[in-house]
Amino acid sequence: MPDIEINEECRALIAAEFPFEETGRRLPNGNWQLPVDAETLKCLQKVRRPGESMSDCIIRAIIIVLHQRGLL
Repeated sequence: MPDIEINEECRALIAAEFPFEETGRRLPNGNWQLPVDAETLKCLQKVRRPGESMSDCIIRAIIIVLHQRGLL
């Protein structure tokens, strides 16, 4: 299973919006390393914009999903 590195804000947003088991580990730089399945990583890489961090990509995707659900 591949890992992604995300910042604290992204991890907190994921935890607030989607139930998931806390399987990641905090890195010395303050970011988090989280395992994701290969299909999730493939989808994230597909929608990630040039120069965009993985955290920014995930945050943008969550905002879009919440907006589509009428929650924003």
